[in-house]
Amino acid sequence: MRLFRTILILAIALGTFSSAGLADEINELYYAIEQNGTVCGYAHVLITETERDNRRVIELTDSLWIQIALMGKTITGKYVFTYTIDPVTGMYAHHTSEIDQETLQMGAVVDVDGNAVRIASLPDNDTSIVEVPPGTIFQNTRLHPHVVRWFEDESLESKTKTVFSEIDGVTNEVEYRKIGHEELQLIGNTYDALKVMILNRTTGVSATLWLAPETGLLLKTESIRSSYLADASIRERVQTAEFDSNIYAKVGTVISNPWALSYVKVHVKATPGGMWLTPEALNTPGQTFDGTVTDNRIDGVFEIRYDRYDGSDAPPFPLDFTDVDSLKPFLEPSDFIESDEPELIAEAKRITDGAGDAWEAATRLSEWVNEEIGYDLPGGGTALGTYRLRLGECGSHANLLAGFCRAVGIPARCVFGCMYVPDHGGAFGQHAWNEIYMGDAGWIPVDCTVDEVTYADCGHVRLGVWTSRMAMLNPDTIVLLDYSVGEGTFADLVKATNMEYAGLVGEYRGPDKVLTILTQDQRLAIDIPGQMTFQLKDPDEHGEWFFVLTDRVSVSFDTDASGRASSLTINSRQRLPRAQDTIAIDMSGIPEAFHAYVGKYSLPMQNALVSVTCDDNHLNLAFSQEHSVRMEPSDEGESFIARTPKSTLVITFDPGDAGTASALKFSELVTCPKIAAKESAH
Repeated sequence: MRLFRTILILAIALGTFSSAGLADEINELYYAIEQNGTVCGYAHVLITETERDNRRVIELTDSLWIQIALMGKTITGKYVFTYTIDPVTGMYAHHTSEIDQETLQMGAVVDVDGNAVRIASLPDNDTSIVEVPPGTIFQNTRLHPHVVRWFEDESLESKTKTVFSEIDGVTNEVEYRKIGHEELQLIGNTYDALKVMILNRTTGVSATLWLAPETGLLLKTESIRSSYLADASIRERVQTAEFDSNIYAKVGTVISNPWALSYVKVHVKATPGGMWLTPEALNTPGQTFDGTVTDNRIDGVFEIRYDRYDGSDAPPFPLDFTDVDSLKPFLEPSDFIESDEPELIAEAKRITDGAGDAWEAATRLSEWVNEEIGYDLPGGGTALGTYRLRLGECGSHANLLAGFCRAVGIPARCVFGCMYVPDHGGAFGQHAWNEIYMGDAGWIPVDCTVDEVTYADCGHVRLGVWTSRMAMLNPDTIVLLDYSVGEGTFADLVKATNMEYAGLVGEYRGPDKVLTILTQDQRLAIDIPGQMTFQLKDPDEHGEWFFVLTDRVSVSFDTDASGRASSLTINSRQRLPRAQDTIAIDMSGIPEAFHAYVGKYSLPMQNALVSVTCDDNHLNLAFSQEHSVRMEPSDEGESFIARTPKSTLVITFDPGDAGTASALKFSELVTCPKIAAKESAH
């Protein structure tokens, strides 16, 4: 779920300063940032009026810090935005941005010369020139004298203008509406503020602004977050704000096998950002919409029946769609999909080498992303960043798959919406996935993030093609009206115990809690207290029953000749990419055979590292200074074994460049004996 993109700009705290008598003196201001009623960040603003190229300009620097809790993980973002502003018009001529969201660091330099905008992305310094229409607005985060001029001097009630978006590098159509005047009380001062609503008719994002009518300076803003003028003490009051309610809407129905959803009917009330929505655009192959869309607010019923494509009549591979104008945007590189990078091209060609047709090639690429890219927030962000980091959220997965496909000539795009998840007792959560073009079969939805490498289940509600980094679900309510799983409706599924599983059903003693094996919807399932009941796929040739929701966890049983289980083993798999070594590792005294392995590795979805160290000619896996386990070579010699009081770890390493491992992979095996019926009864 590509949330960091919205965090970048909508987190900006908008405040005010007085331009009178600034001269060369620096003004220092602070602003609070609130999310869902919690102060979760602040902005430190420095402003000065000075001279550049023989003309007076305003130099403005916004430094922001924000902390949110998302999907059980705390994410901290640091941002610095600078502007060189014309004090008369309030437009900027030069702008820089620096963004640090843990694993994601990026930025840009924007220079305006008439109707030409030069954008250099950081850190690679790729440069592009964008031509914009005359009269385009280049607005900063603080000073808006043009808005005051429209509504105070010219007495207009509304105004629609072309505004340049440095976030996406394109122009947006933005409508400004005057609401009136309102008195504000901020840090002991009273302001007679001009209240204005703005609606971006390109991205659908809206906000309410309070402006100082004398100068056009921002006092307060409300959007998915609110921000307002504060004092320096705001730095001591920052807490972590929950963000899940902005991307999840609970429905109160747990579907244990959502991968098999074949029909969904759902009533959605939401005000998404990131694309301008119309009822017509919400009706697409496999999806119908009946309702209204007013100023990007959706209120209506979606019905979804996606047919699963089997590869019939797939285009040949390699293929050439370059002469089809409508497909060109989905074959070319874009801001976050660097399909022209030699690294991605070479890997995509390697993966698809010898593919019989375009569908086989696309399937291989989807499987690779699913298997090799772990889930983490915020992850690598771009296609190239995700490929190198080997981590990312849904948007990162979608970017990489689109980049791979485009690199070998297969049209691919990222789409945005929400999907059903069993989290939170059943919910729809913000999500991004892919559509891949297969000639006469059209655009085929696939979701490599959730193991649906050749399809997307019917729990996916499609809002549109993902073109803006401002994407956000912003749900009010989502009501699940009806659904079908597989061939029949949920109500028709038989919940009786299947005799085939009789020897496996029962209670098992885990390290911390009792686990229950049962049948659910004609499948074997495992109930883990405090989490949920996970349905299991049929066993593979090795006797492993993989979770329906993920191929990274499986269950196997130790049974007697009659099929009665005496224990079960849970196998959880993790891939930890190698972390950047900030200090050179001293390899003296370490056997050369271990040099490739020693270092630090990142734990996905946790702000933590594990270390591989060497002591007394043995490798150790250290989770902390106090907690480490010895790694012993396995009998096969291709892996290592580490034992903890509760589990056994089987550890392998992925080879990397420069003689170091690129990742550590481990399987954690937890064996749970079956509880005898008499013991269970007590």
